[in-house]
Amino acid sequence: MKSEIPIRSIGHKIVDRRREEIEPLLVSCRQQHRPIEIGLYFNDPSCHEFIEKRLAEQQLMLNTHLDHRKLSVFSLDEHENVPLLQRQIELSQNWGADYGINHLSAFSLSRREAYQPALMDKLTEQLHLLNSICRKHRFPIYLENTYHDLSFYRQVFNSIIENQFDYLHCCFDFGHAKVWSNQTLSEWLDFLETLKNAGKRLHFHLHTNRGLSDEHLSFIEAEWLDIIKADSFTTPLNSFEAIELIDSRFADSRKLMEVPTHEAVENLHKVVEEIERIRQSKQLRSA
Repeated sequence: MKSEIPIRSIGHKIVDRRREEIEPLLVSCRQQHRPIEIGLYFNDPSCHEFIEKRLAEQQLMLNTHLDHRKLSVFSLDEHENVPLLQRQIELSQNWGADYGINHLSAFSLSRREAYQPALMDKLTEQLHLLNSICRKHRFPIYLENTYHDLSFYRQVFNSIIENQFDYLHCCFDFGHAKVWSNQTLSEWLDFLETLKNAGKRLHFHLHTNRGLSDEHLSFIEAEWLDIIKADSFTTPLNSFEAIELIDSRFADSRKLMEVPTHEAVENLHKVVEEIERIRQSKQLRSA
């Protein structure tokens, strides 16, 4: 019997522009009962109208991605950004989203050791502000790893847990961790397990790259480029085995594919097919 986990937990990310590109993905998610994430970056009126119409017909497992270029945690002391953050939260809730994704910063923050205490003080202050806004709207935000090492995110989430910022959770981006951290996937997953045990909820972005830049390659493109095999990040697993492990360990968390739109349907089908193949192989070995 095939597992239902991939059907329930793996879906697509789209952005709010080019209706003709996102329509097949919205329809596919609705038909296959998959989650979907909508990036609120472009505010395309025709696209918003289409999304609202589709969501009025049938609600989906939906979350949004806030405009991190303007609304990152580090920028929230800019007075004009707080009202925009609140408007994006209200739009998300009107569409039926149960949470949003955001970045800590729109750019790399200081790595100089002498500045780390001041940086963490600044971020904790901004996280307090964000948590207060989220609590007011009853809308959780999941913070995504970007330009920093795992040790940085340990500090950030230690602060979140110690200060009881109850509306802030974690989004793990597979491709970002491969490019911008020195730790293996196994070390990241152990960290995520610790967060889960501390009561933090998790969300995943899945895409890949050659380890040199944030390419957002699909896994079918990666297979064509011959970079699916185990590398210094996924070792000892190949990329498909790594996704199967993520899906097994965090079965209740949504995993959204952040890949080029024209490859999205084929990519998701391929990933789900590979997960099933890996699980069937495991069952045969254990029989």
